[in-house]
Amino acid sequence: MTELPLSCVDKCVCFACCWLTTVTSQLQNPVPTLESLDRAIEMQKTRTQNTSEEAAKKREMDVLVKLRKKKHDLQNNGSDSSSETLDTTVNILGHTLVKSSELSGYCSKCAGAIYRRIKTAYTCSACHVILHKACINEVTRRCSLANKDTLSLLTKIAPAHGLHEQNYCCFDCGTEISYSSTKVHTCDYNGRYYCQECHKKTLHLVPARVIHNWDFKPRQLALQSQEIIAYLTDKEYLNIENLNPLLFDSVSVMHQLRDLREKIILYKAHFVQCSRALREGMFLKLKSRQHFIDTSKLYTVRDLVDAQNGTLLTEVRTVVEEYQK
Repeated sequence: MTELPLSCVDKCVCFACCWLTTVTSQLQNPVPTLESLDRAIEMQKTRTQNTSEEAAKKREMDVLVKLRKKKHDLQNNGSDSSSETLDTTVNILGHTLVKSSELSGYCSKCAGAIYRRIKTAYTCSACHVILHKACINEVTRRCSLANKDTLSLLTKIAPAHGLHEQNYCCFDCGTEISYSSTKVHTCDYNGRYYCQECHKKTLHLVPARVIHNWDFKPRQLALQSQEIIAYLTDKEYLNIENLNPLLFDSVSVMHQLRDLREKIILYKAHFVQCSRALREGMFLKLKSRQHFIDTSKLYTVRDLVDAQNGTLLTEVRTVVEEYQK
């Protein structure tokens, strides 16, 4: 009996087996080259285009995405087998960068993607900035949480400063700037001057203006200041009665909140003894604002924002009214 030649389908199956072996080898290679990845990507594109079945096409697309991700990561991170080595912890410009392979996101310097467990990256233990290993020595911005003076401005409206006080340099990265340049931007949070790389004219509320003027109008802040405010929004506890006691007389919602919070403190002893309060979890209804159970005087920036939009008053009033039933 004469042996029949392979059909087109059989040839495709053979090609698929050979190609799968090649692609698997590329993906498993711990130190691929850009040239080999380029060849693999082109071959995989052709294979994807020639696949008509929907499920098979999706599988081919997944392989193509993995190859492109590997190439992108290699271009941005470099090879981990490079002779250049860095310590587990690196200190630079106030950043304490800690090495980790569990990071994902985008590099704060080059904006390149960082994929979890594919490449090692570094993150600052204070401001949580993420960087490729290859970008560490190119960092120009200082750690936003390293300067204690800037942290204290959370409750103080910053005075105006002269550019000469900064030696005509960006307050963050140190780049030379001048009044005549259109690239100089002022930050409303600290009154300092920044270059266009460190100040993108992004609008953000200023906590000090909220505390002293109940002013929620967004203003232009430098990236450094935005990071500080974002970090402290739920962590810094503010004693409004010490900072601006008149706020409770001039803002109705704050006056109502003070009265309700004082009731919560009075009811606190009963919460732990009342079976209904324990059964219905009165304490748990304030679990996101644990400081409301401990004291009636402290607020976070988040509390003030929620007070202004009405959600906080509704939340606290509901807890008090349910207990009073």
